[in-house]
Amino acid sequence: MSGMTVNPTNDSHAQERITTFWSTVAPFYNADPSNVPSLGSAEHHAWIRAIGRLLPPPPADVLDIGTGTGFVALTASQIGHRVIGIDLSSGMLDEARKEADRRGLKASFQLADAVAPPFAEASQDAIVCRHLLWTLRRPEVALANWLRLLRPNGCVIAIDGFWFVQPMPEERVDFFESHYTEQTRELLPAMKWNRVEQAAELMRAAGFTEVRTADLADVHAVADHPPSTEPWYVVTGQRTG
Repeated sequence: MSGMTVNPTNDSHAQERITTFWSTVAPFYNADPSNVPSLGSAEHHAWIRAIGRLLPPPPADVLDIGTGTGFVALTASQIGHRVIGIDLSSGMLDEARKEADRRGLKASFQLADAVAPPFAEASQDAIVCRHLLWTLRRPEVALANWLRLLRPNGCVIAIDGFWFVQPMPEERVDFFESHYTEQTRELLPAMKWNRVEQAAELMRAAGFTEVRTADLADVHAVADHPPSTEPWYVVTGQRTG
C-alpha cells in the first residue's frame, strides 16, 4: 500500500458551495435536535453509549472527520480519547471550539479537507465520521486516504443515513438547493444511496477488512426528533497489517 495521499479531482466550485452552506447554518446547527441532541437527554446518553462501544477502549487517538460542530469529537473526548476534529467549514469549527471550551473538553479542531486529511500515515487508532458520507465529493478517494492514516488494526466508523429518500420540509428546500445545486448533487454519489451495503462495498474496495454493517436502533428509539424514519446506519472496517 502506498504511503502517499490520493488527491481528489478538481471540483473546487462545488466544494465552495457546500462549505458555504455549512458555514451559513453553523450558528443555528446545534439548536436543531435532529442534528444534535440536548445534553443530558435520553438520546444524548444513547449516543454516548453507542460511540463508546464503536470506538476502541480509551485512551486512543481518534480523528473525527467532517466534525461539524464537534458532536462526535466532544463525545469521544468526554469518554477519554485524544481527539482531533477536522472540517472545511470555519464556521462549524468556531462552534465546535466554543462548545469544547464551555464543557471543558480537550478535543482540538483544525481546518482540513475530509477527502485528503493532512496527517501522517499510521497516526490514528480510529477514524469516525457522522453525517458525512452523503456529502463527500469522492468517497472512494476519501476512504483510501483514511485507510492510510490508521495504525495496524485501527478502525474506521461511518455513521450516516439515507436522508434524501424522503421529501425535505418545504421551508428548507430552496435554501438547501441554492447551495447543493443539481450540478453539485451530481458530484455526490452517496446522496443517491439507499442500501447500507453500498457503503460497505466502497469500504472493502478501499482496502478495509472486517467490514460490518449495523444500525443505531437504540439511539433512534429514544430520539425526540430523528432526522429520518429509519435508524442511522453504521459501517465499520479495519486496517490489517
